[in-house]
Amino acid sequence: MDKILEKTKSHFLKTFTKKKHPIYIYLPKHVAQVERWARKIARGDTIVDKNILLPSVWLHDIGLVIGNDKSDHAIKSEEEAKRFLKKIGVEPERIKKIAHCVRAHRCRDIKPTTKEAKVLAVADSISHLTDFNYIVHCQEGEKRYALSKIERDYRDIGLFPKLQREITPLYRAWKKLLNVFPD
Repeated sequence: MDKILEKTKSHFLKTFTKKKHPIYIYLPKHVAQVERWARKIARGDTIVDKNILLPSVWLHDIGLVIGNDKSDHAIKSEEEAKRFLKKIGVEPERIKKIAHCVRAHRCRDIKPTTKEAKVLAVADSISHLTDFNYIVHCQEGEKRYALSKIERDYRDIGLFPKLQREITPLYRAWKKLLNVFPD
């Protein structure tokens, strides 16, 4: 394993184990699942630089436990990625590429422009369809949020149309489940 990836994973895990809220117990599992999806999506694609992609995976949600809850976690994650990677001696060009992936993973104000950033955005979104993310939101009384999130996730997976077609039955099944979930 790349030393940068090893250090990044360790930093992520240490950062999250400091928090005691139940969601923080779940996040390392989420990020590990995002890594599995990222590897699957990137498999066989010689253009994707895994030395950019994989550290990005482990830094994309780190902002959830840094600073206040009101700031966009993608912005905080990008800031932390830059700070941490510089601290461990990563070259500036690699930091810039990783930071773009991290910042763009939500496909909101910053859109993914590199192959690695697109893979991360799709891997993150598709991981929500293969986990219990939407159910947790419904259980917390956030059914409307879960319904809007699944639409955003499905839209973002469209960065890879073939993959989006493959998961469409799963998306439809989730929508049915969410629509019947009691308010």
